[in-house]
Amino acid sequence: MRVDKDFALFYGIMVGDGCISQSGRHTYITVTLNIQDDKPFLDQVVHPLLAKFTGRNIATKIRERDGAIGVNFMDKNLFNYLVSRGYPIGRKGDITIPKTFYNQNLLRYICQGFFATDGSLVITNNNGTPYPRVETCSISKPLMEQINLYLNNRGIKCNIYLAKRKKVFRKFGSSPQYRLQMNGKVNLSKFIKHVGFVNPKHQERLNNYLKKVPVGRIELPT
Repeated sequence: MRVDKDFALFYGIMVGDGCISQSGRHTYITVTLNIQDDKPFLDQVVHPLLAKFTGRNIATKIRERDGAIGVNFMDKNLFNYLVSRGYPIGRKGDITIPKTFYNQNLLRYICQGFFATDGSLVITNNNGTPYPRVETCSISKPLMEQINLYLNNRGIKCNIYLAKRKKVFRKFGSSPQYRLQMNGKVNLSKFIKHVGFVNPKHQERLNNYLKKVPVGRIELPT
């Protein structure tokens, strides 16, 4: 196992919708997604990554009552490797992107994984013209500041806003939530070029948007 594009992508997924926990000698890795529209992402992206890292097929866990789909499994090697690369055990709190990924120029893939889980592409109607907005939320302000700096350094104009408070767990109360937002087709084009969508539901929404705008107004990666 090594820090490469695939591991950075998975790390970004874990930053968004993952967690690791420990109970005695047992260690657990969990990724929890939306049962309504994240199954293609789970099947096409998450499972192949896990097969590469663990050498086996991880079973899908479905919790219809909670509207959740994902994985919850034990793998000591992957668990220890995540921890060695800065991923926290238990609550993520003010999680940040470790320097390892900066040193190897892998922030793009961290962002891909994070936006695939905690990001969204919103298309609104602006006086009859489809208007795109890419956004994401987190309770970690340091994380939002890291991603904001990465995107702005690539000419993507975005800002961080204090959003509504998010309930984390009942016993922990609630925490401030921070929203990062970028607006308009120019920013969308740059986002696609420098980050890109890896979740099929985001790509489908992008394709639907592209059908409604003139050819050439969005620069897709080659």
